Amino acid sequence: MEDIIRLYKDRIRIFLIIYFFSEEFHDSTNLNLVRVLYTETRIQKIDFLLRNPDYFALELLNLLPTKKHDRNQIKNVIIDIFKNREPEIRRLEMEKFFFGAYEDIDDVIAFLESYGFIVFKSKRNIELNVIDKQYYVTKYAKEKTDKVLSEMDSLKWYIDRCEQIKQYLGDYTGTQLKNMQYEEETYRNTSYKEFIANVQEKVKTIFKREFGENL
Repeated sequence: MEDIIRLYKDRIRIFLIIYFFSEEFHDSTNLNLVRVLYTETRIQKIDFLLRNPDYFALELLNLLPTKKHDRNQIKNVIIDIFKNREPEIRRLEMEKFFFGAYEDIDDVIAFLESYGFIVFKSKRNIELNVIDKQYYVTKYAKEKTDKVLSEMDSLKWYIDRCEQIKQYLGDYTGTQLKNMQYEEETYRNTSYKEFIANVQEKVKTIFKREFGENL
């Protein structure tokens, strides 16, 4: 049963990432494709933030010096994350691979494609490695999703978090998000195929320094 629930969560989570972080797409030769997200790297790095709320909180703290976002708004988002115990309840560990946090999503993508929710395209280089991955949201998927998003309470947390990540980090490419995550020592020093440890205590320390309050 746990495996079935996990599989369901993976499919929902990855689709929501593609849906929320894709951009509008128009092709007069194929009106069925309405949105597109480029690169698997971006999916993987956003997925890491969804699965590790403490790292999302840390990225928000790292944004404070840029002054691009309202300081009190960031403060309140982080307070809510810890008040709701998200770093424990919502955490879903990811392993560290050659280029950071990674989990194979091929089966999830195949499932979404088989149900007509996405169309996956890619190319191969001269070494026959898959490159230039593109994930298209279909018109059918968009219509279905727009209809049910507000009606499914079970998806509310994922929807709200996707919207928050998009608000604060949505302009960053997959490579930029990867580089930002590598700036954190705990993340960077995790060995290959080991689970990436949490950074709750670091977030609490920085939060105390910035706002003079305890989480």
